[in-house]
Amino acid sequence: MKVILYYLALLNLLDGAVTYLGLHHNIITEANPLMDAIYEAGPHWFLVLKVALSVILYGLNFTGAVPDGKGIRRLALFAVILYTAVCGLHSLWIIPFVLT
Repeated sequence: MKVILYYLALLNLLDGAVTYLGLHHNIITEANPLMDAIYEAGPHWFLVLKVALSVILYGLNFTGAVPDGKGIRRLALFAVILYTAVCGLHSLWIIPFVLT
């Protein structure tokens, strides 16, 4: 379970960085209305929130404060699968951008 949560925190950071680059260079639009509003309020707030959420998740996981129930495990695994897919989609648009 701990590995899944550490991986989720890492994926969140990666998603934040890549999404920021995509938004900053007008390559993508943010699909999440809440995160889009935060980005529009200030890109730095978007990055601060993504880092803070990852740090909080990492800290909770490190201290053992995350319950290890079946429901939490399934939710974390579902989030990891979705985030991994999102990062895969990011690679489809960021690789051509980086190569040009």
